[in-house]
Parts: sequence; C-alpha cells; structure tokens
Amino acid sequence: MRDQGGFTLIELAVTLVIAAILAAIAMPAMSTMLVGNRIRTSSTDLMSALLLARSEAIKRNGQVAVQPVVTGDWSKGWVVEAIGSGEQYERREALGIDVQVSGGPDEIVYDRNGRLTAVGTPKLQLDDSHGRVTPRCLAIDLSGMPRVSYGGCT
Repeated sequence: MRDQGGFTLIELAVTLVIAAILAAIAMPAMSTMLVGNRIRTSSTDLMSALLLARSEAIKRNGQVAVQPVVTGDWSKGWVVEAIGSGEQYERREALGIDVQVSGGPDEIVYDRNGRLTAVGTPKLQLDDSHGRVTPRCLAIDLSGMPRVSYGGCT
C-alpha cells in the first residue's frame, strides 16, 4: 500500500489551538491601536474643521461657528456653519467607541478677521475612555490657529 499525504485530525487541532492562543494574545494590543488611531484621526478632523471655519469666516467676511452636534458633547460630532445664514459647511458624526472629548467650550466662533470672538485660548482634550492611550490636546492660539499636541491639556 502506498502512503497518502495530508494532515491528521490531531495535527489540524493542534494548529488551530496555537492560532487561537496567538490571536488571544494579540487582541488587546490591536484594540489599543484602534483606539489610538481613532483619537489621532478625530483630533486631525477637528483641527481641519476649525481651519475650515477660520477660512470661511475670512472669505465670507462674517462669523462662522464650530459647535458640537449635541450641546456640550463634542464626542457626538460637530458642525461648521455660518452664523446668521445658517449655511452648513461641514458635519462630522460621532467619533467612535471609547473616544471622549473633554474641556471644550459650547461653541467656537471665528470672526471675520479669523480670530476667535471669545477671550482666551480654548483647549479640547481627546482621550480614551479607559485610559489605555496617550491623549491629544487641541488648543487654539490667540491668532485663531488650532494646534494638536501629543499629551493632555494642562
């Protein structure tokens, strides 16, 4: 009789068990990486929305606001719209699982010169709700330019 090539049931079971163990070890690191990517993407998207609002305020010679979709909760998304006409330039939906935003004002309004109408430098901190990754801080300077930095807002 000739030997037939192939896998035995025991070899297949051992291979599947090893693959399952490796997947279980890699899963926490993968979820942490995904949350870190969501925070980085959200901070970049919010900075882009603020730059758009500043640009539109200068271009249209009027006030443009960036405000959360749900009052006081930036993690539910935001909208960029002209004050007065209500024309909407951009809308962003919820930021995703485990991403939270803290410390932001109720709205950020740019004047026709590209500066903020409110006094001070608003800061928004984007963070993981479980504290697994380093937060990002989005701060707007006196000239109205937003900047994202690695680490929490102080």
